Amino acid sequence: MRGWSKAVGAGLGYFVGGPIGAVLGYMAGHKLTPKLEAQEGHLLIANLLGFTTLFLKANSAPSPEDTRETVGFISRLFQFDAEDEHMAAELLQRLLEVDLDIDAMARTFKNHSDVNMRHRLLEILATLCLLIEGPLQEPQFILLHRIAEALNLTPAQWKAIRSRYRTTPPQLDPACCYALLELEPEVSEEALRTAYRRLAKKYHPDHLAHLDQVSQQRHAEKMTLINAAYETIRADRG
Repeated sequence: MRGWSKAVGAGLGYFVGGPIGAVLGYMAGHKLTPKLEAQEGHLLIANLLGFTTLFLKANSAPSPEDTRETVGFISRLFQFDAEDEHMAAELLQRLLEVDLDIDAMARTFKNHSDVNMRHRLLEILATLCLLIEGPLQEPQFILLHRIAEALNLTPAQWKAIRSRYRTTPPQLDPACCYALLELEPEVSEEALRTAYRRLAKKYHPDHLAHLDQVSQQRHAEKMTLINAAYETIRADRG
């Protein structure tokens, strides 16, 4: 989705609407007009960043590491260039500074999306929660469920997502797995193995002994997520 940042300046806020569209309009720096034929990915990214702030602010002020990981994951998932990633980071920061209402966001997003896009948004949100928070607990599931209801996902769709992310290890979406391993989907088998070995080395307990217990636990949780992503990709590739 390279070129997303240009879409913001071209008038994406006009299509997104609601509180997120207002922030996009502020960033565009001019009166919005419908110059842009909005693409599915453009709308999904803007709303994904908005919904993500609800999790980042749920317990306390988000840490710089949390925001960096969020933007990095989304950047890899949508294959951003440097300009896109910078714009995403700026938008996330501005969205963190305003109060966003789930129902208001869902209402405007539903006007520009189908059920598949809404399901996709919740799938990515669940993966982002795992990356930032570790194994999902009841508060995260309650918030995800509220978003699912606001987006008019069926009870069966919500139940399927909840059951997959309650397991240990979680059953991940393959597209998200590549972003977790800091890869693009077209990578070779050798590049996949190399990336996995690099991350396994980075999060190996021997390299983390100097950290406090909480930090060691968080790194261990990330290694569990990386293992799940690697195994998911291997199974998906047959």
